[in-house]
Amino acid sequence: MSAAARLVVVGDASIDYFVQVPHIAGNDNKAIGSLSGVYGGGMSANLAAAAAQHGIAVDLITKTGAGPDTDAALAELRRLGVSIEHSLRDLEHPTWMCFVQLDASGEKALTGADTGIKIPAIEEIDASVLAGADIVAPLADDLEWAAAVAELGRERGTRVAVDLEPDAFEPDQPEFARLLGLSDIVFLNAASAAKLAATPRDAARQLIRLGAELVVLSEGAHGASAVDRDGVVHRARSTGEVTAVDTTGAGDALAGAFLGALLAGAEVPESLRRAVAQATRCVTAVGGRTYLSGSQRGERPDDLITITTERQPS
Repeated sequence: MSAAARLVVVGDASIDYFVQVPHIAGNDNKAIGSLSGVYGGGMSANLAAAAAQHGIAVDLITKTGAGPDTDAALAELRRLGVSIEHSLRDLEHPTWMCFVQLDASGEKALTGADTGIKIPAIEEIDASVLAGADIVAPLADDLEWAAAVAELGRERGTRVAVDLEPDAFEPDQPEFARLLGLSDIVFLNAASAAKLAATPRDAARQLIRLGAELVVLSEGAHGASAVDRDGVVHRARSTGEVTAVDTTGAGDALAGAFLGALLAGAEVPESLRRAVAQATRCVTAVGGRTYLSGSQRGERPDDLITITTERQPS
């Protein structure tokens, strides 16, 4: 791949409200805190912004609503190199939003409020935008919708990448197998892996049996691994101290940076190293992509990420 490579991300862009709390509120309980900020978010928008930092062309197809916070979030995406030319706006509704509680450790509890326009309907997507793309990355919150987007991409000769969130799938769903059969690169975290198998590596093997060529496993503070069809495992992790203030968007940063680096011409180990470095930077700032702007940009040097490679027993 080269700098002319193109990624099309299809999915969501949200407005995120962050509240710093003394503890995460549970059932029948409350936590009174302070507003830390209002930022543009959304898994797809965060992923697109992360990928664009690697010099590739990135198109985001999403659907947003009215309001100055949305105007600001869309302007930020443009500044970060993301094209939103083919996105839609519905000025009769607010943009979908998330309310994020943050405790002192940087861990979060997130509540989303879908306003009815979280993602564009399949018939609203200009499928001609997918033609000529190298990878299409649909949001995988709705498996049937994601598979339909993946099929649109496949019909136009693209590869497909998906990020599996644990709340979005059940392994026995027909739509799950259908989506995996259409996917080349799959990202998943520890919670998603635990729904599939006893160990993350077994989960990766299962996804590869279903059709994936490469599985990238996010391991939180322990870095990430990439497993391919030949059983080669690359692992990247930070060797420095990291003070996490907000984990929101770290997985999006990892997936976006990996795809951006890969499409820019990096091999899998280097793509993984850049992805872990970028995800590490992400957790040092409040908000899913504020680390890409201002004083937070480039805060974490890439040379503190180490790479190891091994081959899994068959």
